[in-house]
Amino acid sequence: MTKLLGRAVAASTSIFFLAGTDSILPHRGLLLLLLLLAWPVHSEVTLKVPGGETALLENLRAHLALLSEPCDAPAWRVERLFKRAEKDLDPALRAFGYYRTQIEKKLERSGACWHAELSIDLGKRVTVTRRSVVVKGAAASDPALQPLLSKLPLAEGEPLNHGQYEEIKRQLQDFALERGYLDFTFTDKALRVDPEEAAAEIEIAAESGPRYRFGELRFSQQPLLDGFVHRLANIKEGDLYEARALKELDRNLSDAGYYQHVEVQLRRDQAADGQIPVDIDLTPAARHAWRAGVGFATDTGPRTSFGYNNRYINPRGHRFESELRLSPVESGLTADYIIPGENPHRENFSLGARMLHETSDGILSDSASLIAKQTLQSERWTQSRFIELLYEQSDVGDDSSTALLLMPGINFERIKADNPLRTRKGYRLSAEMRAAYEGLLSTSSFVQLRASAKGIYRFGEGGRVTGRIGLGATLGDGIGNLPASLRFFAGGDNSVRGYEYKSLGPKDADGDPEGGRHLFTGSLEYEHPIAGDDWWLAAFADIGNALNTRELELKQGYGTGVRWYSPIGRLRLDLAFPSDKSSDDWRIHFGLGADL
Repeated sequence: MTKLLGRAVAASTSIFFLAGTDSILPHRGLLLLLLLLAWPVHSEVTLKVPGGETALLENLRAHLALLSEPCDAPAWRVERLFKRAEKDLDPALRAFGYYRTQIEKKLERSGACWHAELSIDLGKRVTVTRRSVVVKGAAASDPALQPLLSKLPLAEGEPLNHGQYEEIKRQLQDFALERGYLDFTFTDKALRVDPEEAAAEIEIAAESGPRYRFGELRFSQQPLLDGFVHRLANIKEGDLYEARALKELDRNLSDAGYYQHVEVQLRRDQAADGQIPVDIDLTPAARHAWRAGVGFATDTGPRTSFGYNNRYINPRGHRFESELRLSPVESGLTADYIIPGENPHRENFSLGARMLHETSDGILSDSASLIAKQTLQSERWTQSRFIELLYEQSDVGDDSSTALLLMPGINFERIKADNPLRTRKGYRLSAEMRAAYEGLLSTSSFVQLRASAKGIYRFGEGGRVTGRIGLGATLGDGIGNLPASLRFFAGGDNSVRGYEYKSLGPKDADGDPEGGRHLFTGSLEYEHPIAGDDWWLAAFADIGNALNTRELELKQGYGTGVRWYSPIGRLRLDLAFPSDKSSDDWRIHFGLGADL
């Protein structure tokens, strides 16, 4: 065994620590030794490159064949590779503009292994003294060309890099493909280097040819009208070709909800008169879709939902969506008939009906409503203009009311998140205004405003801060004329934790909440990962209340919680303590849902 270990030490000084005798070598040490003896042991090659950048060093090592030779390589092969080291390194050095280098090298043996040292004097680096990049043809007048040319690498005075020279050509070719210059060709590609003067000249010329346009969009047989599908595609025959537009066409059709599979094929082989036809193979999704779900939250208790969608009622793309929700606190039935607008991705109209039953401590409400709505989607905001006819019978504390309200209104919402399920940075903003006028199919007059904001920010791979605020105000008739659904309450999972759902606000003579005309809630929460990125601990503080006067009597809640990012979504469990312990000393809050 001692002789065997001696041979291991001779093979490479990198494992000298294994030397020993039979009596002190444990079984694990023996196993490790056998593995090391079977593993190829490489020699040591030292590259000395004063002032060399990391990319250059990596390129040198990639080109040097001597680096791959082990200690037990035949001496003749090591010497042959050592002699040709300059030849190996020359292209790697020239690639970074070093044309007049000097290399001093040394090869020596130590026991059964060998060591090589190469010292490289880089000399003066070649710089670009002249660069000419010219594109002729239709692309010369393309407004997108000049910004590209101004950002190309290797401007005059910059050090030469052959990779960046190739990058210039690649960017020009990518530009041509993206913008539809499909006949683009280089008429001149020259890199001239004068090593004596350490100077380089770049000469690139190209002919773009004409810019192609989209030709006929040819859809496979499917249940929707061609005119409607063309509006979904959002590309017209004769539009200037852009690769980005072709990708958007694929995404527009895939995201519309009508198709299970979309395949887009540009038929360049059939191009004629500067136009390229596009074949689009569409596999319709199932017309009828059913869904069911279960959940639990401390505000509503156990809950279940059943939904039905008809994805295309007729060839014009009209849809129908409905859902039944059941829970001990809130149960409801919704139905919506949706009509796509002129631009189906930006606009739709809907006619909807709602029925809602709510029962909780001190609140009993039954309502039915009809809603007509126009939804407009811009790049930043979703805007909804609506008119709602609401009939509601409600008992709130000592108040009993029957309300009929015709309410026009408008809603704005914006959501931005880097990841909807595990948000590192994002926010949600919403604002709504609605009004009613007594005598115009309404039993009272008022204007109501609601607004909310929520933001999330994570610090690197550490903790995450979440802040939210909610505001509401009602101007007009007294609170007694408003149904339960239009009164403000606070308390619960997503309001002021530590208090029961809708338990905060003005009280009647019996101490039951009767709701307020105004609302303010706020929260600040910090979460920190404790086991990978799935389990988190949280600490939070909430504040807020519903009120009728201008005097703010705010309630506070605070506590800790656990977050688990499960396969079905984020689970939240909180232990919260109220500042006012007249009702509870503490409460548990549980919920399931997305971050924003």
